[in-house]
Amino acid sequence: MFLTRVMACAIIASLVSTLTGCGAPNGFVHNSMGTRNFKSGNYAEASRYFQMAAADKPGKPAYLHNVASAMWKQGNTSGAEQVYRQVLDTDPMYQPSYHSLAKLLKEQGRIGEAQELMTAWADTQPYIPEPQIELAWLNRETGNHAASEENLRQALQIDPANSTALAHLGQVYQDQGRSSEAVAMYRRSLYQNWYQPDVKSRVATLGGTTAPIPAVQPASQFAYAPTFVNGQPIVAQGPQPAFANYMTSQPTVARSSPIIMHQAHPTVAGIGNTDPAHADQRFTSLPTVNAH
Repeated sequence: MFLTRVMACAIIASLVSTLTGCGAPNGFVHNSMGTRNFKSGNYAEASRYFQMAAADKPGKPAYLHNVASAMWKQGNTSGAEQVYRQVLDTDPMYQPSYHSLAKLLKEQGRIGEAQELMTAWADTQPYIPEPQIELAWLNRETGNHAASEENLRQALQIDPANSTALAHLGQVYQDQGRSSEAVAMYRRSLYQNWYQPDVKSRVATLGGTTAPIPAVQPASQFAYAPTFVNGQPIVAQGPQPAFANYMTSQPTVARSSPIIMHQAHPTVAGIGNTDPAHADQRFTSLPTVNAH
């Protein structure tokens, strides 16, 4: 009798494993398949795989985030918003969902709600630079460059070596025609993280050298690029990968799309990168510096 029960349990366990996968490994595979379909524009199939990944690994922020991103792409914005908020309830530090939710709210004209979302995050977690970087992205998106610059200065006071904040500040300067200061910030960003092809491209466009330069100024002066004092935010989009790589991933200075995606390499993540293909890395890579 006992052996029969043991065998029955073993069979049931085997069936459950076959149908739902066996945790993290299958979750990673399903998320990867979802990401592949997402990138090719097959959002219905991507959604199916992302949901399987979320079922394999309940509560994993990256998988739920990707489910929301696929819903958004299919036009279910209310459902996507609900899932993004669910992710943040589960993990109040998951930057990709902050960015994606803020972007969704902004695209619906709910700028005030997006600001409140980011401000609340900054108020509850004042010891990390990511909320300030996201606020800078949002302010830049609405044309408030002065506020964006101030947000980035605050982020750099918290973490003077943050390559994402430096790249974003460079973009703010570039947007205002302050080319020499922009190049200085881009080069400081490259000093902290050399693998940022988009940032290098921006420097080349401005006619500067990509030779990185270290920042030696105090944090309070860091954002001013003292050398030129007289003189696009990186937004990640796309699905989130299953493994970690932090910072939103590979540094890139691209324009953001409706959804942000985190990559596996460090990228000059601007703010606001969130798509299903992103790895489960926290702030190692913020949204890439993508210009909207």
